[in-house]
Amino acid sequence: MLSKSKLKLIKSLKNKKSRESLNLFVVEGLKGIVEVNNSSFDILFTVVSNKTFNDNKSYLPSENIVILEEEEIKKISNLKKNKVGLSVVKSKTNIYSNVKINGILLALDSINDPGNFGTIIRNADWFGVKNIICSKNTVDLYNPKTIQSSMGSFTRVNVFYENLSSIFEDSPLKIYGTSSKIKESLNPRSIKEGIILFGSESNGIRDNLKKHVDGWLCVDGNGGAESLNVSVSSGIILDKIMND
Repeated sequence: MLSKSKLKLIKSLKNKKSRESLNLFVVEGLKGIVEVNNSSFDILFTVVSNKTFNDNKSYLPSENIVILEEEEIKKISNLKKNKVGLSVVKSKTNIYSNVKINGILLALDSINDPGNFGTIIRNADWFGVKNIICSKNTVDLYNPKTIQSSMGSFTRVNVFYENLSSIFEDSPLKIYGTSSKIKESLNPRSIKEGIILFGSESNGIRDNLKKHVDGWLCVDGNGGAESLNVSVSSGIILDKIMND
């Protein structure tokens, strides 16, 4: 049985202020539970259905598990079809340091959509990018939609929230901006290390950050769409850099 205090806690973590004040967030679904259990994150407690527990016991946390019926799981979940369960997890605060950073990094300026953000994290994980630096107004990493769309990749990618202008001023790495409006794009194959900067879905990279850009990258299109989704763009550009 789930106590009233745990139920209240789970519901409160839908709110960003609660997540920040308590330093907790929720991971939903079997893949998320398993991924976070295999990571360096600390799990406060896990709630799973009886079927999930019986079928996946060896992959689940060995402590602090509450077993409920599937219908009870559905009532406490943020997801419409979650009958598996969830974990309440302690959040981390990463501090960026140029001394420890090299290779390819991503920088995100004012990304608002949590689904896009989660997919970018997943793309980074796929291509072996370990670090993402976000402007302070980028959507919360621990937003339930961000966590869900990252499909567990948030456990393997470091996410920092910093003043991007200050980071760029001090960075020994070159900054590569991305835009669909530029006419001359660098050859992605030439980039061996650096920070790849993506702007917001609606406005692109802010003017105060453009002055730091050493070169530009774009994804050429032949159709009539006005723009390309930022998460799709990140995947294409990373593929060009890493695999071409």
